[in-house]
Amino acid sequence: MLSFSITTLGCKVNQYDSCSIAASLEKKGLTALGPCEGKTDLVVINTCCVTTTAMRKSRQAIPRAIKLSPGAAVLVTGCYSDYNARKIRKLLESLDIPPQRLFIVGHHDNLYASLEEVVQALKNEHPAEVKPASEDNRSPDTIRKRRQAALARQAEDKSKQDGIEKFHGHQRAFVKVQDGCDAFCAYCIVPYTRPRVWSRAIQSVVHECRTLVASGHKEIVLSGVFLGAFGRDTSVRRKWSDEDSKLPQLLREVADIDGLWRVRLSSLEPRDMTEELLWVCRETPAVAPHFHLPLQSGSQKILKKMNRQYTADEFRQTIDLLRGSLENPAITTDIIVGFPGETDEDFAATMEMARDAGFAKIHAFPFSAIEGTAAWEFRNESPKPNVVKERMAQLGQLETQLAQAYRTNFVGKTMEGLVEKARKGSKSRQAMTDRYITVKFKPDANSDELTGKVVRLGIEKVTSQGLDGKFLQLQP
Repeated sequence: MLSFSITTLGCKVNQYDSCSIAASLEKKGLTALGPCEGKTDLVVINTCCVTTTAMRKSRQAIPRAIKLSPGAAVLVTGCYSDYNARKIRKLLESLDIPPQRLFIVGHHDNLYASLEEVVQALKNEHPAEVKPASEDNRSPDTIRKRRQAALARQAEDKSKQDGIEKFHGHQRAFVKVQDGCDAFCAYCIVPYTRPRVWSRAIQSVVHECRTLVASGHKEIVLSGVFLGAFGRDTSVRRKWSDEDSKLPQLLREVADIDGLWRVRLSSLEPRDMTEELLWVCRETPAVAPHFHLPLQSGSQKILKKMNRQYTADEFRQTIDLLRGSLENPAITTDIIVGFPGETDEDFAATMEMARDAGFAKIHAFPFSAIEGTAAWEFRNESPKPNVVKERMAQLGQLETQLAQAYRTNFVGKTMEGLVEKARKGSKSRQAMTDRYITVKFKPDANSDELTGKVVRLGIEKVTSQGLDGKFLQLQP
């Protein structure tokens, strides 16, 4: 029987896509194996290119995966396969992958139709000829042409995309409800690799979520490239009609599924937090009080240069709204350090915003210049590397202080958490709370297998990694 393995890099949407690819391949008769579970007939690498670091990791993942399955056919997909197919092809050729066993399929192509061809080629033992990758597709002109071609192409037949019944290897199930972005933040390549903005029907999402809960998942994470654009055909707010967002309805219907412990929103922008959405979050116990709001910069000058669709004041107002409406909401964020033109004053504004927001977690990363984006054209305005390094260190210290201060709110209280997979050789267990805090605890010796179940914990102290707690009981 033919087998395959999948290596996934990048965001929750990519992780969902990999699960969907696996479901499609399994329905075609292939057997899924983990990357280290043995040699496979097909190696799939789902890549990312959101930063230059992500690109490097994607390139490194390809030879690692191939080394575990020498002689296998190779399918490279994901955003990097759209951004620089030529470089991927050269890499694969240098690894002696024959052209007839080499497949590069990006978001501009029809992935699920291509899977049919790949599987048929494997079964026939003489893979079909693959169209050669385009020339270096990093140039702005080529990127624009590829995007126009993708937008003009007839919408992919969604019926070929298989829904998932189990999110293997995870206790929380990620469910993609929206894809694509055309907002063109100055630093971001995604509008060129995932340009078509589309959303799934609410009932399709709810049906899949019910199936996942029935298979044992207690938490669902609703995910999208631009989640706030759910139900719309563009991510550009000024082009939105007066029609209300469909996100509150989706969240409410998923939250009502029997057996679901929590539903979580993966990422939002400040202006996505409408009164109706906030009402659903406040009045629906199953909605996790955790909100990931990417700040990127606390400086209004830099936000404008980034082409972000909110102001510093709007971000601050949203934080105040959440804190005034919910009890100890967890607010996490992303921050870019060293964006071109960022001065000491601009960085100080970011630090001030972070302090005022009291973020529970900050994902900070240095600016990464990507050819084809608007910021590539003024990348020479970036602060010097030693300045960026110092700012990253300052922000890292602040992140530690803010995270520990937020966790302190829960010492002496009880919390519920979803138990994660046991770590080999460890007598303790970990559970992820609805506020995205990890709690370490020692289980009752008489407890049943806890992985994937909800437990009640008494919080005892703050640690550098999260919280320590005492096991109280297994929740029904």
